[in-house]
Amino acid sequence: MSKMKKFLSCTLCVAMIMSLAACGSSNKSADTSKKESSNAGGTKKLVFWDKSEYVAAYNKMMKEKIDQFAEENNVEVDYVIVPSGDLKQKLAAAIESGNQPDLIMGDNTTVAEYVATNQLAEVTDVIDKIDYKENAKAYSKFDDKDYLVPVSLTAPGMYIRNDKWSMTPTTWEELKAEAEKINDPENGFYALGLPLGASGGGDAETFVRTVILDFGGRLVDENGNVTANSPETLAAMEYIASLYEDGLCPPDAITWDDSANNSAYLAGTVGMICNSGSVVTSMQEENPDLLAKTDIIQYPSLSADSTSYTLGGANVFGIFETGANTEVAKDFVSYYFSDSDFYNQMVEAMGSMWQPVIKGYDDTDFWKEETHSGWLQNSMNLSLTTYPAPTESKAAVAFSNQLCTKAMQEIVVNATEPQTALDNLESALKEIYK
Repeated sequence: MSKMKKFLSCTLCVAMIMSLAACGSSNKSADTSKKESSNAGGTKKLVFWDKSEYVAAYNKMMKEKIDQFAEENNVEVDYVIVPSGDLKQKLAAAIESGNQPDLIMGDNTTVAEYVATNQLAEVTDVIDKIDYKENAKAYSKFDDKDYLVPVSLTAPGMYIRNDKWSMTPTTWEELKAEAEKINDPENGFYALGLPLGASGGGDAETFVRTVILDFGGRLVDENGNVTANSPETLAAMEYIASLYEDGLCPPDAITWDDSANNSAYLAGTVGMICNSGSVVTSMQEENPDLLAKTDIIQYPSLSADSTSYTLGGANVFGIFETGANTEVAKDFVSYYFSDSDFYNQMVEAMGSMWQPVIKGYDDTDFWKEETHSGWLQNSMNLSLTTYPAPTESKAAVAFSNQLCTKAMQEIVVNATEPQTALDNLESALKEIYK
């Protein structure tokens, strides 16, 4: 495994956008946004729920783009910024009341849940207009049809403290052995910052699934058969459990959500996390000294000659077929991608957090910089978090229900025998795939 270059600089502002000045469209709370069809006067409408981002530039640029679309196409737009952690709850309430938006932006696993409930429109007509990379196309399809519109890849990396780790682990056993050497809980420092809370996010589930794949296990095979109950999966689960049981992770990590591991690393209380480029952005603003002590490495493998998997997601548009303005939503998405300069600017504004899904954007000065090149390389090797299962709604439901995370909690929290937890995981998967 080769070590990526140390991150030395990052110029992006870190902030959450709570409100934006209206300029051609309104910006309402998600609780008050209502589904309305085009009015009798001919003005079209669009309700767009967008997730808030760590980088202030993102929501600002998106609002400017949708204001431009609104003005040029005589569309009245409600642009609503929703914290990522609140999106599922707010959407559930909106769907129940019949006030769902027309368009949403979120991570692919969250948005894909609405394929299973027949909420999303098929978007092959939109996809066919966009020159996607091959691995990016995988994030659009379910049941061999296009339901999601990929906007960016979000490749992960492993952050380690180079002032603590004396070597770069290339196998999972090396990682544990070195973690045991540097672990210092008496002084408030833990070697590993791995979340295990079933909070609705994807960090814990992705990590568990990555280790299972590296150990040779397969939850669901390429034909959609549940194959979780194997010696390889059991060995992976026993290994993961040992990281918590041996005290290499903070005791409260079993309840952490996707932001807690970021916070722990930034606070200097853990020596390793698995995350996207968002933590780089935060370090630049909050703790540049820690950034200088940080290396980003690729994930370990089981052995020197085995495959190391990189599982990650994508940010996607989801267009609600049950919304009032499906065709207007499709028009905006096509409009968004029609401006190649704007798309490139938005990806670069996101720094290490986003990687392009469209061909022709890799060979730029931005991606040649050492600060960014490693993330681009990881995105080229990126696989769906549900790999190798077929890209269908069942796979998305299994992931979003965090079945692997819950199985690990049975072992670590409830002292369940690993084989029993694996049996329960198999049963839960079969219930979805029946």
